[in-house]
Amino acid sequence: MSKKQAFGPGAISRLRLYVQFFFFGLLLYGGFFVNALAENQAQHPTIQGKALDLVKLADSASPVVLPNTTCIYQKEGLCRGCSLYFLTDALQWRKPIETWLGTGLLLLLFMLLGGRLWCGWACPLGLISDLFTKLREKLGLPQRRLSRGWREGLVWTKYVLLLAALGIAWASSFDGLEGFRTDTVDPFCQICPARIFAPFFTFDAVCWTNLKNPAGVIFTSLGFLAFASFFVGLFIRRFWCRLCPIGGLSAGFNRSGLVSLVKDGSRCTRCGSCARVCPLDVQRVYEARGRGTVTSFECHLCLRCVEACPEEDCLRFEWLGKKVVGS
Repeated sequence: MSKKQAFGPGAISRLRLYVQFFFFGLLLYGGFFVNALAENQAQHPTIQGKALDLVKLADSASPVVLPNTTCIYQKEGLCRGCSLYFLTDALQWRKPIETWLGTGLLLLLFMLLGGRLWCGWACPLGLISDLFTKLREKLGLPQRRLSRGWREGLVWTKYVLLLAALGIAWASSFDGLEGFRTDTVDPFCQICPARIFAPFFTFDAVCWTNLKNPAGVIFTSLGFLAFASFFVGLFIRRFWCRLCPIGGLSAGFNRSGLVSLVKDGSRCTRCGSCARVCPLDVQRVYEARGRGTVTSFECHLCLRCVEACPEEDCLRFEWLGKKVVGS
């Protein structure tokens, strides 16, 4: 059997699904096993003081933060949180550099080496989004494709959310704004869909509402709106992922050259398979005519395009400049 036959149609998608389930179990339940083995749960308070008395956030098994969704509201999670939580928490509380430098450098290394592979292969919310797509296919529901204008609008919305979360964290850090800081602690975490999803899988008792002050009412409303928008994914592939500011932090590393999609335009027959299978409706791979890197900032590196391309080595995925897999 040739290598091409051994690889087989759909092999990348199957491998990716296995990896997604592995990370889902590891990130949601790994902390329970680590803490059980250690027989001593380390205390790493998620929030200083009594910023959110509506819920008692539990300790994580490690101080590591990742470039994908790892919810701070999850009891005994394996990791400390996501990249956006890490940045907003450090900004909001003006933490001394020695308390976050090591964790920050490790996070930077993760983003450099993986780019948005973390979104496509390791994010728990990404797996749920992909399962929604499979459910839609099973139910025979129609798939909706967004126009270019809508796609670009969602990208802009994602970066507005990112800047708003960082801006609120920074503004609340000033002296004299302790009350505002308490009400807006970890602003994106309060509206992230993972805050509502995580307890469904870990059976944590978490209150999803905070109606004690105006900021809490706003965050609660936005949180339920974000949760509801997640279900648009039944009709539009990875809808929430197009809005997720956590992925926006990793987007720039997609073009670092350490992870990349490379196209040989001379082999392309313009069949359009790469554009049709892309869950984010990224057009850059299809539209490229020449030879070189075609990785988009929005690409999750799921490699569906590589898998679907019928021309040998027209598309290939490279990591650290070495070919990993080709079409």
